[in-house]
Amino acid sequence: MVEPNTVLKASNLDLHYPLADHRVVRAVSGVDLELRRGETLALVGESGCGKSSLSRALMRLERPTGGTVMLQGEDITRISGEALRQKRRQIQMIFQDPYTSLDPRMTARQIVREPLDNFGMEPNDRRDTRVLELLDRVGLSERFAARYPHELSGGQRQRLGIARALALRPTILIADEPVSALDVSVRAQVINLLADIQAEQELSILFISHDLGVVSHISERVAVMYLGRIVEIGRTEDLMAAPAHPYTRALLDAVPVAHPRDRRQRVPLSGDPPSPINLPQGCAFQARCPLMKPACRAETPKLHSAKDNHLVACIHAGEHLPG
Repeated sequence: MVEPNTVLKASNLDLHYPLADHRVVRAVSGVDLELRRGETLALVGESGCGKSSLSRALMRLERPTGGTVMLQGEDITRISGEALRQKRRQIQMIFQDPYTSLDPRMTARQIVREPLDNFGMEPNDRRDTRVLELLDRVGLSERFAARYPHELSGGQRQRLGIARALALRPTILIADEPVSALDVSVRAQVINLLADIQAEQELSILFISHDLGVVSHISERVAVMYLGRIVEIGRTEDLMAAPAHPYTRALLDAVPVAHPRDRRQRVPLSGDPPSPINLPQGCAFQARCPLMKPACRAETPKLHSAKDNHLVACIHAGEHLPG
């Protein structure tokens, strides 16, 4: 059952990659996630935790191994060909690296116009006007239209990528680490641009990042991912003020603060994450967790309610950390 306000919903979603030696990389396992109309949901976690794999499964750039993805009430894991292509008009992606996600042989005008031509959007004689409107909306004047990507700065390239993503008038944007490749001075500009566009067009945005400091300024809710699973999800202000999962607390400990009095008591994580090829029985975080007890090895914890609209997958949720 999909709530009327839900535009994208993953249920028990798996994305596994088989290896030549019959082992399997479990990039995404049992993910339940929903994106609501007009909201910005942040997906955070360390590099390699499965965030980008999840985004590719949600867009059906990869066929999920199991589970379902409901886009506007339709299961897109069951469709293919032209039906899937038409559905992709509703969900577009802003890629992490503006240096490699744009065709270097095309001008800015051609890059933004290409999806309009591919889908027959707008009358042909109006498409160039639509391109200039999109460029202007992301802060690129008409003089940028004839430039190639190598003639633009990193921030300008990412703005161009945003204009291209908006061309088909999607209802959902997946922003995959959209500011991590940019200079610090440019990040705020791009984040503010996305927030303005989201508010104007009631877009739903899945904002993927490894930086809780960044997502605290743009998202209404935050989902925390560890080794292919969602381990905590809740309203941004609640999760930032009182994280329930030890991994979330460790991520927050790593966020720089402006004043020494605001520093948290840091509990460093020990060891490295286990391999997604050979996950331990029970909680995948057990080897690094300061709260680990024998019960953590018994079974994989499921998301359960820690408080109103705040879910966590930990049997020790909210306990005080040692030290």
